[in-house]
Amino acid sequence: MRVNDYDYAYAVARIRVNELGLLTSSDIEQLASADSYEAALRFLEEKGWISSESDDVGAALKKQMVNAWKLLREVAPDISVLDFLIVRHDFHNIKAALKEFVSAAAFGFENSGGDNFLTPSIADPEQVRDAVRNKDFDTLPDFAKDAAAQTYDVLIRSADGQLADIMLDASALNATIGKAEMTRSAFVRETAELICATANIKIAFRAARTGRDRQFLNTALSDTATLDKDALASAAESVEQLAGFISKTPYGDAAELIKTSGAAFERWCDDRLMSHVYKARYIFLGVEPLIAFYIAKEAEIKNVRIILSCKRNELPYEAIRERVRKVYV
Repeated sequence: MRVNDYDYAYAVARIRVNELGLLTSSDIEQLASADSYEAALRFLEEKGWISSESDDVGAALKKQMVNAWKLLREVAPDISVLDFLIVRHDFHNIKAALKEFVSAAAFGFENSGGDNFLTPSIADPEQVRDAVRNKDFDTLPDFAKDAAAQTYDVLIRSADGQLADIMLDASALNATIGKAEMTRSAFVRETAELICATANIKIAFRAARTGRDRQFLNTALSDTATLDKDALASAAESVEQLAGFISKTPYGDAAELIKTSGAAFERWCDDRLMSHVYKARYIFLGVEPLIAFYIAKEAEIKNVRIILSCKRNELPYEAIRERVRKVYV
């Protein structure tokens, strides 16, 4: 069945109601201003994020994301349009399954590894685990088969876990673009492009700072429409050269940050995505509000993680504010 914008009327109405439960900028400010890590936890308990009966904060945050995707599955006329948002989790899960397999082969025991797998994902994590364990990669979705088989071969032949990781990371970005291109939505394609282009800049930035070679960049970078992969790889010889290249692209606002502050640049990437999806607040028919809700939920969870980490390490308020990302509401 062909889905049009009007088919999203009910979904958008449900999303608007659930947006009321997102943490606001005022909530984030209160959390950042909490006197201690324990006070921050009490604030989250009051907001219904965590329970006083459990101290597993990580599990509580994961549950927030799982519940957000569950809502989207319930209301979306076609959930596959949103696959580009979560397909990277499938590649993370391939990594986790491969590491389990290598540990079992090297040390003779199997780690259940449940905490290492991410949800939501397109393929069930157990399906991924079984595919790797049985070396039956044809049971995986088409977008993951070749990547899983190739990285498995790399690990078996060379035991180069780092190479396997960067291969899977690049495959995840390419799959994000691929999933987006399968839709009829310009907003989906633009969002995926922004996600992958900023991820490429992050990779190039880290490579420039650590002196990684061209072979690493050729493997790690994905193909995007707004950044030429070869030109980006060439520019990553130094931070100054990379900043100069970025200044002439649609991401020129990041150039000065690349030269002066890695943390500020990382925050800029997240804030740029939030600014992009913010326009969905004024769209009442279509997939855009669903995408924005998921990204908003990811952003608020990242903010909570950042703040709790800072509180645990007793960092000052100013240091927390420098790290906090934009929120959607």
